[in-house]
Amino acid sequence: MQTFTFQFPTQLHIGEGIRRQLGQIAAPYGKKAFIALDPFLKGTQTEKELIEDLSQYGISTVVFSDIVPNPRHTSIDEGAEQCRQEGCELVIAIGGGSAIDTAKAIALTAKWGGKCWDYTERQGENVRRPQGPGLPLIAIPTTAGTGTEATQFAVINNPEQVRKCTIITPYLYHKIAMIDPELMQTIPPQLTALTGIDTFAHAFEAYICKGHNSFSDALALHAMELFARSIRQAVHNGRDLGARSQMALSCTLAGAAFSNAGVCLPHAMGQPLSAFTDAPHGGTLAACIPQVIAWTIPYAEDRFAKVAEILNGPMVSHMTTSEKAAALPEILASLYQDLDVHVSFSGYGLQEKDVDAFVDLCFTAYKQDMDAHPKPVTRDDVYALVHQCMADGEGGAK
Repeated sequence: MQTFTFQFPTQLHIGEGIRRQLGQIAAPYGKKAFIALDPFLKGTQTEKELIEDLSQYGISTVVFSDIVPNPRHTSIDEGAEQCRQEGCELVIAIGGGSAIDTAKAIALTAKWGGKCWDYTERQGENVRRPQGPGLPLIAIPTTAGTGTEATQFAVINNPEQVRKCTIITPYLYHKIAMIDPELMQTIPPQLTALTGIDTFAHAFEAYICKGHNSFSDALALHAMELFARSIRQAVHNGRDLGARSQMALSCTLAGAAFSNAGVCLPHAMGQPLSAFTDAPHGGTLAACIPQVIAWTIPYAEDRFAKVAEILNGPMVSHMTTSEKAAALPEILASLYQDLDVHVSFSGYGLQEKDVDAFVDLCFTAYKQDMDAHPKPVTRDDVYALVHQCMADGEGGAK
C-alpha cells in the first residue's frame, strides 16, 4: 500500500441557496467580520442580503473590495492592517479566486504580522512561516475555477518584482466553505470557460503529478468527469443550474485533490505568465497544457489515456493506450474550440525579451511543481516549451 497523508479540515456546506445560512454558520467564530468582497459584487443585492443576514446574528462587518485579478501584495497588506485596526475576529471571502486568496492572506497576516509577501515560497530566499492558524476563514466562491476554497494555498502577485508566488501552509485551510451554484449563474461565458479550464487543470495535474495518491486520484477523476459532463452547457447556457452545480462541485473536488497531491509543469509555467502579463490564471493554463502533454508522453501514458477517455470516450474507444494518450492534446484543442477559447503566451503579451527571466521565475517560485512533474524538467525544456506556447495560436488571446 502506498504511504501518504491526506488532510482536509474544511467543513463544506454545498447546495442551491446555501449562502442564506451564512449568519448562522458564522456566528460561533466572532462578532465582527472582515469581508473580502469581489468588486463586481459591490452594491449588489447579494452583498446586501449577506450583510443583513450576518447582522441578524449580531455580526458587524467591515467590507474590503480593493481586489483585482492576480491579487497584489500591497492591497493585501492594506487589508490586513485595516482588519487589525478594526479588531475583526473572522474573515469572510465572497467572490472569485482572487477575493478568496486575498482573504486567506489577510487572515494570516492580520494574525501573525509582517508583510504577506514574507510568507510566500521563494527558492533560496528567507520565508516567514506562521506558528498557527490565522483568523477564522469562511469562503463563499462565486466562480468555479481556482478551488482555493478547498486548498492550503494563496497566490500573490508582486508587480514591482514581476513575480507571482504562493503562500503554502495548512493554516490557510478555511473553517467553512459554502458552495452555492446560484451565485455562478451570471458569470459570462468566456470567464466561465477559463475558470472551468482552471478547474480541469487542478484535477488533471493532481492526477498525473508524482504526489498523487488514492484519495486525490478519486477526487481528481470525479472532478474531471463532472467537468466533461457540464463545462459546455455551463459556458453556452449559464443559467443551467444543473451544469453550474456540477462545475461548482468539480471545482471544490479538484481543489481538495491538488491541495494534497500538488500540481506540476503547467502551473509552473502558467503562474509566471500571470506575473509578466497579468493574464487570467485559467487562460495561462489553457495556453500550455496541450503542449506540456505532447512533450510529456510517454511518461504518464496510462493516465493521459484515462483522461482522454473521460473527455471524449467515443472518439478513443477503439484506440490503444498509447493512441489514447497521443490523442489527448487534440481532444483538448477541440474542447477549446467548442468553448471559444483561443489563447497563447504571445497573445497574452509575453515578449521574447522576457523569456529568460520568465524561465528563471519558473524555477525560483515553482520548482516544487517542476519537481512533481512525471517527466524530468530542465531549463532547456522549459525554454523550448515557452517558445512553443508563444507560437501556437498566435491569433491572440480571448
